[in-house]
Amino acid sequence: MPSNTDRLELRLDLPGLPEMEPLLRDFATRAIEFADIEGDRRTDLLEAMLSAVNLVERELDATERDAVTLQITAIIDAAAIEFSVLERGTPMGEDDLDSAGHAIPEQIRPARVFDRLWWVQRGPEGSELHLRAHRPHANISTLESAAQRLDHQAAEADHAKTTPSATTSEYRIRDYRPGDGLEVARRIYESYGHSYPNPDLYYPERIDALNAEGRIHSMICEHSDGDFVGHYALERPDLGPIGEAGQAVIDHAHRGHGLMKPMRAAVEAAGTTLGLLGIWSQPTARHPFSQRMNLGFGSTACGLCLGTTPAETTLRGGVGAAASSEDPALRHSCFLYWHPLQPEPPITAFVPAALAGLIGRIYAARGRKSTIETTGTASPRRDAVLHARFDAARRVGRIEIESIGPASIDAVRSGLTVMETAAHAAVIFVDLPIDDPGCAGLAERLLDEGCRLAGIGPRFRPTAEGAEDVLRLQRLLSPVDEAGIVVEGDLGHELASVILGRD
Repeated sequence: MPSNTDRLELRLDLPGLPEMEPLLRDFATRAIEFADIEGDRRTDLLEAMLSAVNLVERELDATERDAVTLQITAIIDAAAIEFSVLERGTPMGEDDLDSAGHAIPEQIRPARVFDRLWWVQRGPEGSELHLRAHRPHANISTLESAAQRLDHQAAEADHAKTTPSATTSEYRIRDYRPGDGLEVARRIYESYGHSYPNPDLYYPERIDALNAEGRIHSMICEHSDGDFVGHYALERPDLGPIGEAGQAVIDHAHRGHGLMKPMRAAVEAAGTTLGLLGIWSQPTARHPFSQRMNLGFGSTACGLCLGTTPAETTLRGGVGAAASSEDPALRHSCFLYWHPLQPEPPITAFVPAALAGLIGRIYAARGRKSTIETTGTASPRRDAVLHARFDAARRVGRIEIESIGPASIDAVRSGLTVMETAAHAAVIFVDLPIDDPGCAGLAERLLDEGCRLAGIGPRFRPTAEGAEDVLRLQRLLSPVDEAGIVVEGDLGHELASVILGRD
């Protein structure tokens, strides 16, 4: 079933034999019911559909020695219900319907029940008879009802993630053990199908290896009866001084017990034990629940990164998305939150004047003392040191500026061109050293050339002393579902206002 509520596609494969008529009748009946066809027209449409299939079967009997497989498809959309009958035998068409002396039955001729009848030639696949009838209204009540139910269940489940239940004490959080990878992969599949953008999580042996190397630190939730319930990880692919909290999934059967809260607490405790500077996370902008969870943990919104997630990434029966554009090809976005684990030293940040107020408020919310400067000059003796990365699974590029010099603008332009033309990136993030005096001027030029603000990348730039912040810009190269972005918190709203131009 599609994720929207204005199209439904059903399919049935069966041998082209008269004995299959009861199965076909049940299939067609259910499809017509889903199309909200009522009264006598429902009966007329059913009998006309059966007559059309029987006619194709008789023609096949006259030309084929063996029973030919038929593929019956029913497509219901806002305008019509359309049946198609694909036969894989002798090619057929308009003139062949009468070849055995069987005229087109009156009830399936256009303007009787079906509004249109035509053939489509599929070459080696066969010939396909199409029959289309207009529907009385645009909505499909079955899909609307299901969507409302799933959204309600999702809202209840996610809202309950931070609220303990009477049986929460029956669950325990523990460290990852070798061999847990299979259950982690199963939980990922149950929540995302095959659409999760990090393919490592589908391979148990990779999950084992990443935990052994320390590149992820997985926390496991299990029930007292031994059921493997959930997974939450601290990700450090470069073994650096900060980690990302993510890969959080809970078995659908065990939602509603506030388990995300102790799992997140365990992840933060692991980060503290490792001596990390802090933990960042990317809650989706498609719904408010994970944003609320981060706010509840005391994390601060630092950015809104557009188009981070491929359009085909979906949660299966677990999270209800907000109203969004009807275009299913639009990419999704994430907020960027930061949770320090150690006191942060004062910083002088060089940013364009138009962004000074927002950047200052982000630092104030983080509790980090800052001096905001809107002018500064790049050192004429500095080389333009740039690193580029590309995540092929997500089609996300990153250009990281280590130091800013006179040639930095040309280096960034070249990096953007390569990412766009050779790598076909959907979005490119440009990270500038925010404490470099040349940051304000370089950011100003990039904004003038089509980049947008993304926010602050907290301690994203490795330094000799540990790590420091970056000013993150973004260039969009693929359509993003901006209409579906849901925002929580004052800083989140201010970020969305500046980045999306919302009032």
